[in-house]
Amino acid sequence: MGFAERLGNAVLTPWTAARWSPWSLLIGIVAAGGCTGGSWGGVLEAYCLQHPEQCDRGTMGGTGGQSPGPAPNMRVTEIAAGWYHSCALMADTTVRCWGQNYGGMIGNGTSGNLVLPPAPVNGLSGVLHVAADYTDSCAQLGDGSLRCWGSNNYGQLGDGTTIERHEPVLALDGKKVRQISLGEYHSCALRDDATVTCYGGNYAGQLGDGTMTDRTVATMVPGLSGVKQIAAGDVQTCALLNDGTASCWGYNWAGALGDGTTADRSRPGAVLGLSHVRKLAVAANLVCALLDGGTVSCWGSNEYGGVGDGTTSNRTVPTAVVGLSSVTDLAAGDSHICAVEQGGSVKCWGDNAHGQLGDGTRTNRSIPVLVAPLTDVVQVSLGTTHSCALRSDGTLLCWGDEFAYISDRVPNDPYVDRLRPTIVVF
Repeated sequence: MGFAERLGNAVLTPWTAARWSPWSLLIGIVAAGGCTGGSWGGVLEAYCLQHPEQCDRGTMGGTGGQSPGPAPNMRVTEIAAGWYHSCALMADTTVRCWGQNYGGMIGNGTSGNLVLPPAPVNGLSGVLHVAADYTDSCAQLGDGSLRCWGSNNYGQLGDGTTIERHEPVLALDGKKVRQISLGEYHSCALRDDATVTCYGGNYAGQLGDGTMTDRTVATMVPGLSGVKQIAAGDVQTCALLNDGTASCWGYNWAGALGDGTTADRSRPGAVLGLSHVRKLAVAANLVCALLDGGTVSCWGSNEYGGVGDGTTSNRTVPTAVVGLSSVTDLAAGDSHICAVEQGGSVKCWGDNAHGQLGDGTRTNRSIPVLVAPLTDVVQVSLGTTHSCALRSDGTLLCWGDEFAYISDRVPNDPYVDRLRPTIVVF
């Protein structure tokens, strides 16, 4: 049986048959909700029969509603979504990026052009973690050193310059770090001794050094130790401490620092009433914390419902998100949040102008809504107005703002936002 015969009720015109590859046609049908259950599995099987190099035949066991796992060298192990680009850490420890390429943030030696399909980042292997944000990307290698690339107008790449880099360069003079987090124009690194250094733009005190002076060289955040996680937002930074509490600093519009005020801070200050924190996620003037027990609390800007408490009132202190009790992972975009629940389902809330909540609408949500159909998710990562989810079999799905080129889009076609999860093809 041919590919077209397996499409069930879908209609193929001569235009679509000539213009679309089988995989892009499949993506369009699934994104539109045209295939469910067994027909979804059938379409994928048909694709794999024609393109075995893209599929792991060992996962084609006929489970209705499940996508085939990618070929071993195409499996994703970690995803990092940036402004209008995304980067994936592959099973072979290389990195691939795609989307808009402002400032060279794709890392393939070019700048300003659109990159699709995902392109290998030049000269990278042995990568342990990947990070992305506004127009920058970084990779942490197995030895703890950093390589970064992209826009560098404030020195946020950590190479001591403000030179734009279209390929990875050594950051922080090769010093080892535990974790890197990228903000809009600043970056912060968690060091092996559980202290934090920050560098880049500092116009709201987001570097935490007590000044508002930009830094091209990493500067220690004074008075901060015993740090477990660092999380940089647009113009705020927060640290999760080993005792389960949190400190934040930088721009405090709408109460994003969680200290009960709206006054900016150039040094760390405690988030009020917050304990037993497992993970922090920082958006634009909005912060959320995953707590022990799987609940989530948020604070800051609530214009689009990003606090998740059923209102649109800003919150200057942590406020419980409605209807979450078994969360295992948490991520923040610009004004939207997504959480992975035990069992691998995903719920999102906040701004939905581009369909980034994945519920098939463009309606903002002030309480979490289910992203369906989406299962077996182990990690989520959010860009400004798009979202990505990594499944346990190494497949990657993204949705939201098509300006981030989240799918197998035909160049020069009109932008069409994806309101449902769409498979990313490598």
